[in-house]
Amino acid sequence: MTATRTASTLPTFPFDTPHGDDTDPEGLRLLADRSMARARMAEDGKEVWLALGYQANRQVMSDPRMARQPVTSPDAPVTVPALVGVTEVISVMDPPRHTRVRRLLAAAFTPRMVDRLRPRIQTIIDDLLDRFDSYDKPSDLMEMFFAPLPITVICELLGVPEADRSNLRGWAHRFMTAGAPEEMAATHQEVGAYLAGLIAAKRAHPADDLTTALVEVRDQGDRLTEGELVINIQTLLVAGFETTLNQFSNGIVALSRNPGQFDLLRQNPDLADNAVEELLRYVKQIVATIPWIASEDLDIDGHKVKAGDAVVGVPNIGNRDPAVFVDPNRLDITRSNASQHLSFTHGPHFCLGAQLARTEMRMALAALVRRYPNLDVAVPHADLEWRREAAVRALWRLPVTW
Repeated sequence: MTATRTASTLPTFPFDTPHGDDTDPEGLRLLADRSMARARMAEDGKEVWLALGYQANRQVMSDPRMARQPVTSPDAPVTVPALVGVTEVISVMDPPRHTRVRRLLAAAFTPRMVDRLRPRIQTIIDDLLDRFDSYDKPSDLMEMFFAPLPITVICELLGVPEADRSNLRGWAHRFMTAGAPEEMAATHQEVGAYLAGLIAAKRAHPADDLTTALVEVRDQGDRLTEGELVINIQTLLVAGFETTLNQFSNGIVALSRNPGQFDLLRQNPDLADNAVEELLRYVKQIVATIPWIASEDLDIDGHKVKAGDAVVGVPNIGNRDPAVFVDPNRLDITRSNASQHLSFTHGPHFCLGAQLARTEMRMALAALVRRYPNLDVAVPHADLEWRREAAVRALWRLPVTW
């Protein structure tokens, strides 16, 4: 093992990686030496631990001694400006509150509800693909297919009227853009006011949708507060649209860069389910993640972490750990353990919407390669335009021919 770096030579995080890259070369280089590394945050220069290895990431995500709520404080070891004072979103809660709110959310957002959506999802997919012949070539696959699918699905699931969906799409886009704190606060206020009205409407006129289910869900007399309802419906909206859209488009780019794997999928559309898991493993999605704060001294995969230390999980590097994935830097849509990836995280904060995202992506990818097996990116990969201000790895557009 190499000598410990001095503070002045620590790597900077997030890594200075071109947005078009599928992973972070600096992270892989560090992982080759150790599963945890010290780094300096780019925004404020504060020191953190980076969890790089697969097992280190899993432990950080599941160890009850790692806390999330401290990052909502302005004097946190690492401050996330967009989260300061935002204590009611499930992703920054700790037990026992996290346990309570997640139980209530899970009681409404059930696997059965997602399964019931499958016929509707297929209808939306078929309708969107039917329109392809009316477009000029090349056209933007994000606008043709990858954006309207998840926004329609999540809005129908939440019971959002069709007339309001363009506004919600714009808000979701703004949430994923690293804007100034005052801009984020203004967006929170706009969305919060809209969702408060939607919740009031569902309370007065219940419907067969997730918002109504969340309003009505109870557990031994307990229920979600108004603030918990608003912020967590907002989270479902953003995750259900923006992150799914970006995973779709990034996945097609990865397949286009690996034509042998793309051809294999075209020839065997039934591989779509496993291909989605491998793309989730292989393709970096999140540029920066929410830190964890150690509540006491502990050992993480052999590294001594002190109480108060901030730890940032880097799951896209954990997904490339050769201790778990053979030849991890190769895209292989037949990989037998692809679904062990950490892209939906792990432990108590495992993504509530994982089943919905998987269902949409699997159905969409299979239908796309069956209907249009010649589809491919229409410009040199180096010419693709990436949203450099985004908190996720996202394209502005994806020109394709078919």
